[in-house]
Amino acid sequence: MQGFFPLRPLVLTLAAGLPLAGLADNDGEVAELRRQIQELTQRVDTHQSSLRVLAARLQQLEAAGPGQARMVRTAADGAQPDASAEGSSGEKVVREAPASRSAEAVYREQSAMFDRKFTLETGVSYSHSNRRDLFLNGFLALDAIFLGQINLDRIKADTLTFDLTGRYAPTDRLQFDINVPYLYRYSAFSSVGAGFSTSAVAERNVSNGDVGDINAGVFYRLVQESADRPDTVLNFRVKAPTGTSPYGIKFEDSPDSGGNLKLPEKLPTGNGVWAASAGVSFIKTVDPAILFANLGYTHHFDRSFSDISSDPNTRTPGSVRLGDQFSLGAGFAFALNERMSLSTSYSHRFARKARIRQQGQDWQTVNGSDSSAGVLNFGVTYALSDRRSMVFNLGIGVTADAPDITIGVKFPFSF
Repeated sequence: MQGFFPLRPLVLTLAAGLPLAGLADNDGEVAELRRQIQELTQRVDTHQSSLRVLAARLQQLEAAGPGQARMVRTAADGAQPDASAEGSSGEKVVREAPASRSAEAVYREQSAMFDRKFTLETGVSYSHSNRRDLFLNGFLALDAIFLGQINLDRIKADTLTFDLTGRYAPTDRLQFDINVPYLYRYSAFSSVGAGFSTSAVAERNVSNGDVGDINAGVFYRLVQESADRPDTVLNFRVKAPTGTSPYGIKFEDSPDSGGNLKLPEKLPTGNGVWAASAGVSFIKTVDPAILFANLGYTHHFDRSFSDISSDPNTRTPGSVRLGDQFSLGAGFAFALNERMSLSTSYSHRFARKARIRQQGQDWQTVNGSDSSAGVLNFGVTYALSDRRSMVFNLGIGVTADAPDITIGVKFPFSF
């Protein structure tokens, strides 16, 4: 092998050049020298074999790129080697580079893990939002005195989501997944004005659960990570309106609220329309940190409904066009050890205004339907074993349109 000093030929040359003929009278000394030469030759062979194994391992690690955290197997003769081998000196020669399971978890969360054939993931998340709205119905007199009706409404919403996600990677560049969510929603509504008194508050709550919008996606690794470029992954996703649609849900007056509080019959668990999204994610290892960023765009398709009115006494056919969404995010993670990593990221989503069209009329923009939601995320990943891991995430909303807090835990299992 190139790069190694030819020790064995040197030993054999020295052995051949020894004046053994002059030692013919001392057979014991000649036999001892031959035994020492043979033992030295065996040691040289063992060390050269160990150097070849280590050099092959180094070449494969460099070819895989830094931070890939994948299992690398090497063998001097092309066969599958054992995990370790012992030389004549009793020292172990490592022939397999262990994978960093904590780094694998970060890659799985931020882009995709293409070297895991099939992964099944279960998860549960909880989100809470608390919104207060002040409604003024009247006019301002003398630029200082408001004459009219003042309503203060408050909505507290809690959502519990159960997820089941399956991922399949047929190659080291392609991965498919499908996600099936189940949502349980609880919302508490309150409004000042119960019993026609400005000091009384009317309170009611609504809760229900149902399957959410099932979605499926495909990931394609465009560029594999190397020393000077990040791992670049394209993703495409389609979401089906399998959840409870928010259109056509009737609102009824709450008793003794003075007409100030209206409650929905049930809570939606989906958007009600088809959606398609495309995005790109980047991930780069800068030892000891892992940097990642992503961009995305979501388009909602128009859909017609037999009823889009919230008035229980009215039935209005029409169409809905939700506003498209733009999303971006960036963050970093630290692999603390072989099992555990910490991550911090920020994500933001911008949504355009929605539009509706009653049957036979023109499109109308829904005022206040646009949003800007920013969330600061903190995550912990822990590898329970070679196949199982736990991912914990805490999200804190930093804008009015984002949930106040989101807590989630997931358990990916690789086959």
